[in-house]
Amino acid sequence: MSIDLLIIIGYFLVMIGCGIAGIFFAKNNEDFLVAGRNLRFWMYFPCLASVILGGGATFGSVKLAYQFGISGSWVVLMYGFGVMSMGILLSSKMANLRVISLSEMLEVRYAASARYISAIISCIYTAMIAVVQVIAIGTILHAFFGWDMVTSMIAGGAVSLLYTLLGGMWSVTITDVIQFALMMVGVFGFLVPLSIDKAGGLDAMFNAVPQSYFDPFAIGWDQLLMYFLLMYLGIMIGQDIWQRVFTAKSGKVATTGTVTAGFFSVLWGGAMAICGMAAFILLPDLDEPQKALGQLVVTVMPSGLLGMVVAGLLSTLMSTVSGTILASSTLIINDLVKPFRSDMDSKQEMFLSRAITLAVGIVVLLLAVVIGDVMHALDIAYALLSGCIFVPVVAGFFWRQATAQGAVYSIIVSGIVTTVCIMTYGAFSAHTIIYGMLSSAVVLVVVSLMTGPPNPAQLAEWEARLAASENYDADNMTDEERAAQAQTAALH
Repeated sequence: MSIDLLIIIGYFLVMIGCGIAGIFFAKNNEDFLVAGRNLRFWMYFPCLASVILGGGATFGSVKLAYQFGISGSWVVLMYGFGVMSMGILLSSKMANLRVISLSEMLEVRYAASARYISAIISCIYTAMIAVVQVIAIGTILHAFFGWDMVTSMIAGGAVSLLYTLLGGMWSVTITDVIQFALMMVGVFGFLVPLSIDKAGGLDAMFNAVPQSYFDPFAIGWDQLLMYFLLMYLGIMIGQDIWQRVFTAKSGKVATTGTVTAGFFSVLWGGAMAICGMAAFILLPDLDEPQKALGQLVVTVMPSGLLGMVVAGLLSTLMSTVSGTILASSTLIINDLVKPFRSDMDSKQEMFLSRAITLAVGIVVLLLAVVIGDVMHALDIAYALLSGCIFVPVVAGFFWRQATAQGAVYSIIVSGIVTTVCIMTYGAFSAHTIIYGMLSSAVVLVVVSLMTGPPNPAQLAEWEARLAASENYDADNMTDEERAAQAQTAALH
């Protein structure tokens, strides 16, 4: 057995061990789903960065850089800029809301019906992301160790599912900190410098690639628009990202950690661009550009270090798998089951959370094995997420006149429009997202003005939460806030 294979097996065992350790921290359902809202910056930042930088931000960026040069990094740059924008505009407000999901936020601001509809859409989105990452894990293990694809996908996906199932977000947090360190060491410590050295140094690299590879817009303005609509806007309202924000100990941690994670994503995009151009020089005749990163690793990494770098690349995928499986199961338990099972005690909630997490994980593994390629389905999920949910979410934070009726009809109408556009133009089309968001905005504004003003008690509770200090709790509420909350409770 090779040293590199031993390193990967050891890596899997460490991940499972972290899952077992997470059991001791997950004492209740809030611990299981959002790590007790107790993460300080040094844990919060690497956890958020890890879930952002999955297969698209890593393998996809290298593939595009192999084809277009530095403009291929726009995919991960849009992720980074989107997360930084969310950190500046929304993260502290999100942390103060003390909710567990994006859909729950929509109920607090609007109505229960908005919660249910958005939960279904977001659940599909997060599950599809998990499926794509499992397929990518299988591709890595198949390429480096010769395992068949089914075995490779099940092995990597099952390990991710197991440690997530054991301790929930606490297990995910512990593993993400380790995975982030492996990503840093494997990519920045070994892969990038050795790729540059193997290609003859930076000067030689710059002289060996076409001049267009240094044009930041060579990939085309139409592609940039799509990356903005799908990645920049989509990541700002992804449940997998929001759920990490809800783990922050305070609004300050949420803001600084989120902005830092976004900035790190931009640095990651630069590293992937270098790797893609190095692969273009060293491997000019690849039949499929998507193989660029895997072939580059094999070409430049010596035995022993190869296992380290493969573990780092697996980390980028497994952290996203665990985060998205947990996000999908959270939407089901918190937004589609719990509202109708308010009589559950803490132990019952924990058991149900684990059962649903297991079920979601099994479905994800089966889809990965049976389908094999779900990129089109992922495009559809992103299109629905951005086209249907983005406008009501942002309006909830920044437009006081938005009403529950406006939000619900906005989601329904834009869902119909987006679906029709997907069938007409395709999921990866600017028309689909633009028409979806435009219809969402128009319906939200028109219906809100027709049915307004919003419920004053519910709006008062919402604004009280947004204005809360980082130690917000019921004991610190003003008399007005308590009165507004009492009125809202009576209405419900």
